Amino acid sequence: MFFNFLLLYIIFIISVLRVDVLLGQREHKIQSVETKEKSQKSRSFRDRIKNIFNRQTKKISSDRNKVKIFDKNNPPNKVDKKNKQRDSNLFKRKQNSRNRKKFRIEKYLKRHSFINIIWHYVWDSCKLIECYSQKNYSPLYGRFIEETNLYRRIHGSRPLQMDVQLTNLAVSKAKMSARRGKLISSPITDIGENSIFCSKYYAPLTVYMWYMESAKHNYKTFVALQNSIHFSNLVWKDARRIGIGIAERAGFLYIFFEFSPETNRRFRFRENVLKPRYHWYNYRSLLKM
Repeated sequence: MFFNFLLLYIIFIISVLRVDVLLGQREHKIQSVETKEKSQKSRSFRDRIKNIFNRQTKKISSDRNKVKIFDKNNPPNKVDKKNKQRDSNLFKRKQNSRNRKKFRIEKYLKRHSFINIIWHYVWDSCKLIECYSQKNYSPLYGRFIEETNLYRRIHGSRPLQMDVQLTNLAVSKAKMSARRGKLISSPITDIGENSIFCSKYYAPLTVYMWYMESAKHNYKTFVALQNSIHFSNLVWKDARRIGIGIAERAGFLYIFFEFSPETNRRFRFRENVLKPRYHWYNYRSLLKM
């Protein structure tokens, strides 16, 4: 009985020891496999880094017909002159295209006003400087008179006629003002006068801006009002003749309008500056007359 028990005990001890040995061998095998994988990964990473830094040349294509060898020890420090010139020309073309963009003078017109319709009626066919600057700005003369007479018609005033003497006077004043670089007022007291100097690009707005002073005019006044003096000269009912002079200097125009008989006379405003007869609802008949 005792020997049987001892034999079973020895067999149990041997079984336990064998299991421990097998487990130890398995763990050792797993650790060795993991170590091997880590070493392979580390070696692979080191190899990639080494290949990057040991690579001496690389081919890069600059265009379809050229292949240039790139050397890390001798990198390029300049852009190819031909390509640089081409890029520069491209930038210049973009600048020139912006400069050639048409100047839109219409953005300075007051919105929601039937006066804009009159302006477009007169200027739409010649509102660009390439048109009205021809022959020493001669197209401006006829359009200035046409626009002025349309505004006068709104207030029941007769159309003005171009006068040679007044035109010569206006031209001489415009030229003298251009030489001196400032507007010269008229010493003659029996005529009315409007004058302005402005950029040549804004010339089509001259009469329009004078007429827009009507918003500040008091139709009950007996004397000239500083805020509407150009407007009252423009539509003065007793005026019959007009002379216009234009001169240019350094991109600016000096413009003179001379009216006769005298305008803006004291105590004569109520019968010479009348309220408008035309509005939104009947302006079409104004353009048909």
